[in-house]
Amino acid sequence: MLNHRIVFATCDRLPEATPSDQVLQRALEERGVEVSVLPWSSIASNTLADLVLLRSTWDYHKRTQEFRTWLVGLESAGRRVLNPVSTVLWNLDKAYLRELATQGIAIPETRFEYHLTPARLEALMATMGWSHAVVKPRISATAYGTFLVRAGELVDSLAPAWESGALVQAYVKEVTEQGELSLMFFGGEYSHAVSKKPKPGDFRVQSDFGGSQELVLPSEAAVQFASRVLDATPYPWTYARVDIVETAGGPLLMELELIEPHLFFDVEPRSAGRLADQLASTV
Repeated sequence: MLNHRIVFATCDRLPEATPSDQVLQRALEERGVEVSVLPWSSIASNTLADLVLLRSTWDYHKRTQEFRTWLVGLESAGRRVLNPVSTVLWNLDKAYLRELATQGIAIPETRFEYHLTPARLEALMATMGWSHAVVKPRISATAYGTFLVRAGELVDSLAPAWESGALVQAYVKEVTEQGELSLMFFGGEYSHAVSKKPKPGDFRVQSDFGGSQELVLPSEAAVQFASRVLDATPYPWTYARVDIVETAGGPLLMELELIEPHLFFDVEPRSAGRLADQLASTV
């Protein structure tokens, strides 16, 4: 008899579990945990689940206030959410990068803008001496509203994506040349890593834009850097993905994913058991 129930929170556009999360689902069921899958907007605060696990909630950046209200409602009703609501709310806004930078974590040279306009962006790039910059909304997922901008080629159509404010970052050429490294951690321990490379002519490493992924063995320096990022994180977490780029000057943190990251269980199926053990022991 199944004793516990976990609900995977997805989204209306993609209501089913992703291929990666199906691997986790099977691992949990092998451990006697019942798993259901629902869009987050369909999970009520009076759900009888032992745990709401945020998985492919990949529209939260377009429904941010609704998503925040839903999370707070679950917490107020005593429902357990992972990662914890406090952690998710902190990680929603990419201003968390500025906080981590004050803790000594290296990030690309970044300017945080509350009211970015094309004219302001052009002036900022001129002041910084940047021929290229990456612009992304402060609240974003899957590279939504993220652009590689060249000086003198700014267009007004970029602006709607910046309603939440924006980050303007110096272009890190190593992203195009060698890609990013994603390191997964479960329950405080390193699990596995994936190299993500953009398709030729692009700078975005996500598979949605033609990027490729490959299981890799990271350097000890990369694992240590990612661990330092997590040690500097002020809120608790059960699962985490740390996206970095290794440069000649050392690794740089690109993103810390604590909400709904793709955890690449489809690339490394054995890793699903590590998180499943963590979850099964706590529900």
